[in-house]
Amino acid sequence: MGKTILIENIISDIEPFLQASPTVIAVNGLDCAGKTTFAKKLYDDLTRNGVNCALLHIDDYNNIDVQELIYTAHQHNALTAQLLDLYYEKSLHYDDVIKAIASARKSHDVTLIEGVFLFKECLMASLDLKIFLPIDSKTARERYLARKDRVADTRPASVFDDIWLPSFTRYCAETQPEAKCDLSYPAS
Repeated sequence: MGKTILIENIISDIEPFLQASPTVIAVNGLDCAGKTTFAKKLYDDLTRNGVNCALLHIDDYNNIDVQELIYTAHQHNALTAQLLDLYYEKSLHYDDVIKAIASARKSHDVTLIEGVFLFKECLMASLDLKIFLPIDSKTARERYLARKDRVADTRPASVFDDIWLPSFTRYCAETQPEAKCDLSYPAS
């Protein structure tokens, strides 16, 4: 029940942004902050209300070669600071994200995109409304462990501690997503 009320409040909060169609709404946060669930509920609610929406997931633009390299190095206890830098800088095909947003913007009134690293400078010009979902790392990690079991993710839980959290910490230090966001909704 709380999440339904929250989505209704969010719809009210974003209403002014929806007046300038087409609108791109970015939902950003740490892994397991609830970005996908949040964006899907928002998409469903907007669609139910007759808004022509697209929903994009940043994970669809992963640089598989870089990610495989990083996860393999991690698996073999060979993760280095240079590899973490590579993950942070090149784990996504940002040019493809920009193209996908531009394409969706042409045919939809609202484009929702959810994922990590969305407020990097290279993407900012593509985003109209920036939503940040703050969450403490302990809660996010607990959610990852639950999701890992639910979806049979075979990666060790340490990927959260050794790759995702340090990369997101760097992202927050360099990008300051909480300062760049238009709206912020703590994890529920």
